[in-house]
Amino acid sequence: MITVFGATGTTGAPLVDTLLAKGATVRAVTSDPAKVGTLKAKGCEAVAADFTDPAALARACNGAEKIYLVTPAHLNMRQWKANVIEAAKVAGVRHVVVATGLGASPKAGLTFGKWHSDTQELLKQSGLDWTFVQPTYFMQNLLWQAGSIAKNAVYYDDLGGPVAWIDARDIADVAAETLTAPGFEGKGLGLTGPEALTGDDIAALLSEVTGRNVTCAPLSAEDARAAMVAGGMQDEVAGAMVELASIAPKGYLAGIETTVSDVLGRPARRFTDFIAENRDAFVQ
Repeated sequence: MITVFGATGTTGAPLVDTLLAKGATVRAVTSDPAKVGTLKAKGCEAVAADFTDPAALARACNGAEKIYLVTPAHLNMRQWKANVIEAAKVAGVRHVVVATGLGASPKAGLTFGKWHSDTQELLKQSGLDWTFVQPTYFMQNLLWQAGSIAKNAVYYDDLGGPVAWIDARDIADVAAETLTAPGFEGKGLGLTGPEALTGDDIAALLSEVTGRNVTCAPLSAEDARAAMVAGGMQDEVAGAMVELASIAPKGYLAGIETTVSDVLGRPARRFTDFIAENRDAFVQ
């Protein structure tokens, strides 16, 4: 049994599908009871569990051999992950695969790197087998701007430098391998896409795919933070996101990792293909 937390999320949803396609027995966990039925319809066990409910976490972990753990970006995410790790220990889970972030380490200088490192170190000390899945920015984040791009033909760039965006489905596929194949215990897997793209590059891809003249406009750190808060993100977390974005102009988010192709034996998905698959979202 493999328990997948965040089973309706950006990486968790495709992970459930991939694991089921591999013939794995899956328990999908969501924090929203209204989504349990949709998960069960996929052909897996499904339960609702709040990260702050020890009894619910125990039910989610009991009988599982392996766990995929991801949480939303939140001030409490370290405690939420700690709660799951504790429940996993009690339940006799053998292996936890946790999604953190590229560059997470005890020496990290950025807030997110430190937060993710805290979780990694806790898991290392838990006595459980562990694997860290450490992705960069998701291509799926572009969909947050889909309505604006469709209406105004403008891509707002809050990064200001090249980023090696990754398709969340590649994260899920790599995670599925770590959960179903041996040899990934004790490893941190940095995950990026196959190319680093600037905001102008993304606007050019949008133009090419949609047949419209999509331009790139810079988005200030203040406006980016305000937009995230308006979307429901906690101000401190939005601040950490802005801090992370601030290193893009220095080229620190442009490094290419070959992990996706190394693990899966195929190239990582390209941004142009992601945009083409979602073309209708970017046109009126």
